[in-house]
Order: sequence, then C-alpha cells, then structure tokens
Amino acid sequence: MAENKIYVAIGEEATRGTKEATTVGFIPLLNNGIPEYEPDDKKRSEFRGEDTVKGDTTIIRMSQKLSGSLETNVFTEAGTTKGMFGTLLKHFFGKATTVQNGTTGQYAHMLYGVPDPFASANLGTKALTINLNINEGATMKNYPYLGARIKSLSFEQEAGDHLKCIMEYFGQKRDTVTTEIGSSVFPAENLRCDFNNLKVYTGTITRVGTAPDYTDITFGSATQLIPDKVSIKIENGMEDTIRISGLDYPDKTRMGKFKVTLEMTFDWEAPGSGFNSIDEYNNWVAGASSTNFCFYWDTGTPAGTGGNHGLYIDIPIAQRMGGKPEYSLDKDPMIPLKYEGLYDPTTTKYLLGILLKNTATAV
Repeated sequence: MAENKIYVAIGEEATRGTKEATTVGFIPLLNNGIPEYEPDDKKRSEFRGEDTVKGDTTIIRMSQKLSGSLETNVFTEAGTTKGMFGTLLKHFFGKATTVQNGTTGQYAHMLYGVPDPFASANLGTKALTINLNINEGATMKNYPYLGARIKSLSFEQEAGDHLKCIMEYFGQKRDTVTTEIGSSVFPAENLRCDFNNLKVYTGTITRVGTAPDYTDITFGSATQLIPDKVSIKIENGMEDTIRISGLDYPDKTRMGKFKVTLEMTFDWEAPGSGFNSIDEYNNWVAGASSTNFCFYWDTGTPAGTGGNHGLYIDIPIAQRMGGKPEYSLDKDPMIPLKYEGLYDPTTTKYLLGILLKNTATAV
C-alpha cells in the first residue's frame, strides 16, 4: 500500500490571495480536505483557415476558482496558533468580539453575522489560506489554496460521538507547491466538544453584557432538553465573482442572506415536566409560532481559574417548522422536529450567536 498522509494548516491572509503559511493553526480532518479545482477551459472556436471537422486543436484556460469543505471534530482551540478555530468561525460571520474575564482569566469570543463583513472594522481584506500538506510518494509537500472564504457551517452531534463541524468554502486558486510546513501540533484531547459535554436549553436564558457582544451565557431556570441527535446548519449566502479586473480568478465576494436551520430528534412523548415533543408538534399545527434554544458544550477543562473551555450556540428565535411522528411496529415512536432561525432585532440583535471560550487572546 502506498503512503497516505495528509494534514491541514490554516493561515489568515492579511490581503486576500497572499499566502499565509507561517502563522498557522492545525485542526484534525475527518475528510481529506482537498478542494475541487475548477478551471474554465474553453475550446478555441475561430475561423483560421483550418479544416475544423477534423477536431479541435487548441484549448485556452480563461479563469480558475476552487471550492471544498473541511470536516473536523470540534475542539475549542487549534494546534500551535490556538485562536485559529475561532478564526475560521470569524471568517464565516465576518466579525468577532473578544474580551478577557478579569476574574477567571479565560477569553470569550462572541461571533454573529454582520451585513458588511469586509468593512475595515471587520474582516477588511483578510481571507484564509488552506495549507494542505500532502505526500507525493514519500515526500511531503504543501499545497496552498488561497483566498478561501467560509460560506456555511454545519454542526452535527449524535449520542456517543464527538461534535462534528463541516465548513464549506470557496477560494481563488492554488499557489506554488512548496516544502512541507511540518511541526504539526494538534489540540489537546481534553479540548474536544463531545456528546456528554452538551446540554440543550430552552426558556429563560440569561446573556451577560450588552447585545450583541455578550461575554457569558447562563441558564438558571431554563428547561433542559434531551434529544437523540442535533443538526444545526448556518449559511451566509456568500458568492464569489470573477470580474473584468485583470485577474483570472474571483476577486469580489458578494453577500447574501444569513439562514439557520435546526433539526433535533426526540422521543414522541408528553412527560409530566420538562420538554414536551408532542406539545411542540401540536403548537406547530395550531399556527405559526416560535421558541428559543441554546446549546452549550462544557469541556470541563479549565481555561483559567474557575472558567472552562466551552462552546455556546444561541438561537434566540426558532420558528417551529414541524416534523412527522415516526411509528414502527418494533420501536418506540420518535419525531424529528425542525426549526428555522429568525433574526431578533430587539433583544440579542442576531439570528444566531456563537460564544467560544478558551485561552486564545484573539481569533
């Protein structure tokens, strides 16, 4: 069997399309991460006094672009440059606000969608380099894919498993292949977000700080839910465009609309207290209505004194989109309940917010 080695190192470009392979963060991949390279190769179709029925003679490359996905188990930090996982999230939302807790010492990074992600106060001219280090036979090489931008995030959590994140991205081109980056260091095992770290809440949720730049989230009397599995997908509607700019790759990213979809699978039951999946279904049938959810992965690993590494996903308004009870002759009935996020202009001032707690001073 041939050698089969690959790892990714993420760099944040100061200017889109300018490779960053020095200050990088390492994240473990579940897929190989190799993007689809998409050149636009056109056959030359011109009258040149040639006998064209014999076949085409020339193909000209007009432009290039790329797209792909990074699938990873979620850790609160990346390896080496600790804040790089948060950087990936920032490049989806367009902005991150970071504060340090003066008592515990941990850092809290609040992320939410903004309409002008490429304004100078937000991402500005920045983008990502996806440095894929791949073996060519026995020799490792770095394949740098430039100008990457994240267009969707999917978080998937099943019982007995790690939290998985799928980040879909597009980009400009591949740069010159170089020697391996090397010295790869991956995040510590105790920084994983796993199923047994997760608590799901609805009801009264307390957000600390001034909206939308919260510094903490607490749950007090909130109701805890116990789903079998959770799937959250967030899209920002970004599209890359090739213009008449003198370049043969995309140089303009246009925004679309942020969108959140959520699905959770529950037992089909009406317990005496707590979350009631039958009521949820009947509330949807009765008319348009909404609720709220917050997902909190507490790793249990200190990020300072008295505060842990953790990840919060806050959906302040979740519009009920129904579901269908699933009955079987040999299994208990279940129901997958579906929701769509709505923008909250009054309280949180976001559609969905992510609060990441770790020891990274910046993301």
